[in-house]
Amino acid sequence: MSELHTSEVDIAAHLAEYEFVREGIRQDQRQRLAFLGFALAACGVILGLLMRSPQGRSATQVCFLVALAAIIVLVAERLTIRASNGVLSGGTYIRLFIEPEVRGLRYQRRYAAFVDHLDGSAGLARGIGFAYLALTVAFASAWAAAPIGHECWQTSVVAGLGLFSLWQSVSLAFGKKRERGVVAAWEQVRASERQADAGTG
Repeated sequence: MSELHTSEVDIAAHLAEYEFVREGIRQDQRQRLAFLGFALAACGVILGLLMRSPQGRSATQVCFLVALAAIIVLVAERLTIRASNGVLSGGTYIRLFIEPEVRGLRYQRRYAAFVDHLDGSAGLARGIGFAYLALTVAFASAWAAAPIGHECWQTSVVAGLGLFSLWQSVSLAFGKKRERGVVAAWEQVRASERQADAGTG
C-alpha cells in the first residue's frame, strides 16, 4: 500500500512538473507571435512612411529609416530564436523526463517523430522564419527602390543589416543545427543523471 501511495505521489509530481513546463512552452509560443506581429507592424509603418514621400527625403534620412526597420527585424528575430529554443527545450524535457514516467503521456514523442517524418516542415518556427525572410526582402527592396543617390557606405550598412537578418531568418526556418544542439544538451543531462543513478545504485 505504501508503494502504491509513493507511486501516486510520483505521478502527481510529474504531472505538476508537466503543467509547469507546458505553461512555459505556451508563453514562449505567444512571445514568438507577438515579436513577429510587432516587427510586421513597425516595419509597415516605417516603410509606408518612406514610400509615401521618398522624393522629399535625403539619402541619409532614407538610410536611417531603412536601417531602423532592419534593426527592429533583427531584434525581433533574435528574441524569436530565443523563444523558439525555449519551446524546443520544454518539449524535449517533457519527452525525455516526464512522458516516460507517466503512462498515457506521449504527445511530445509522437510530435517529434511526426516533424522528423516531414523533415521539419510542420514546425511553426519554419513559417515564422519565412515571414522574417519576407521582411528582410522588404526593407532591402525599399532601399534599392528609393529614388535617391545611393552612397556606398549607406548601401554597405543596409547590405550588412540585410545579410545578418537573412542569416537569422534562415536559422529560424532551417535551424536543424540549432535544434540538434538543444536536444543534445538535454540528452546529455539525461545521460549524466542515469550515470549518477547507476553509480549510487
